[in-house]
Parts: sequence; C-alpha cells; structure tokens
Amino acid sequence: MELYGDSLLLMSAFSFRGNTAVSLRAHHSLRNQRNSVPQVIFSNPMYLKSLASFWRGQGIRATRLSTGIMMVSLALEVCNNVHLYGFWPYPIHPYTYQQLTNHYYDNKPVNRRMHVMPAEFRSLLNLHNQGVIQLHLGQCPS
Repeated sequence: MELYGDSLLLMSAFSFRGNTAVSLRAHHSLRNQRNSVPQVIFSNPMYLKSLASFWRGQGIRATRLSTGIMMVSLALEVCNNVHLYGFWPYPIHPYTYQQLTNHYYDNKPVNRRMHVMPAEFRSLLNLHNQGVIQLHLGQCPS
C-alpha cells in the first residue's frame, strides 16, 4: 500500500454486511503503518442508501450496486466530464469478439443475484445519449 502513498482509499464498509469487518481490519492495519499509506475513507451508509434509491429509479434493481456504478456516481459528483471504459456487460466484446469478464481482478463470472450488468449498461447508455457521460466501447486511446 506504500506504493499509493498519501492518497485516499474509499471503502464501502457499510454497503454489505460482509464488507464491514474486512474494511475495519484494513483500516486498522493501515492506521498502524509508519510509512506513508492511503487514508481510509468510509462511505456514509445514508449516502449509499440514497444512491441505491437513485439508481433504482434509473432501472437498476440489484441486491447491491456494483463498485463500478458507485464509482461512476462519485465521478458524476466531482468531475465536469466523465468518460467510461470497460462497462460492456456481455461475455463477448462487441468489436474484438474476445471473451470478457466483469471483474478486472479475476475471471469469475458476475454474481447475477448481486449485480444486474445489462440494466447498469442500459442506464449508462441512457446517460451517454443525454450527453451526461461519454461511454466508450473501443480501446482506450494511447
């Protein structure tokens, strides 16, 4: 974690019961470090509840919002321009036809009970069509 130095680490400790204990352990571990490590920031539970309510109104009826949708929400609150890459919800890329997963960190399929990726994509596409965000399906520019 020293690699990230004096940055902020947002943890959704209260978004899902199973996240609380592991988030608090991470917080305590980082707090006890002597070197410069990220400062842990916890999402306000009421904010998460209102965020879920907002996205439900946009058609996303998931057990828990995906981390991606939470980060899109944060970006929309603090940035003037939001460009999104990697939000294609289907197992095959639309241009390259390569196999895709919904996680950047493993090859496991998404838990469809927890996340509704096609509904998320439709909501993001709607925001793209309204000019609120820029949704990119191709490769990131070099």
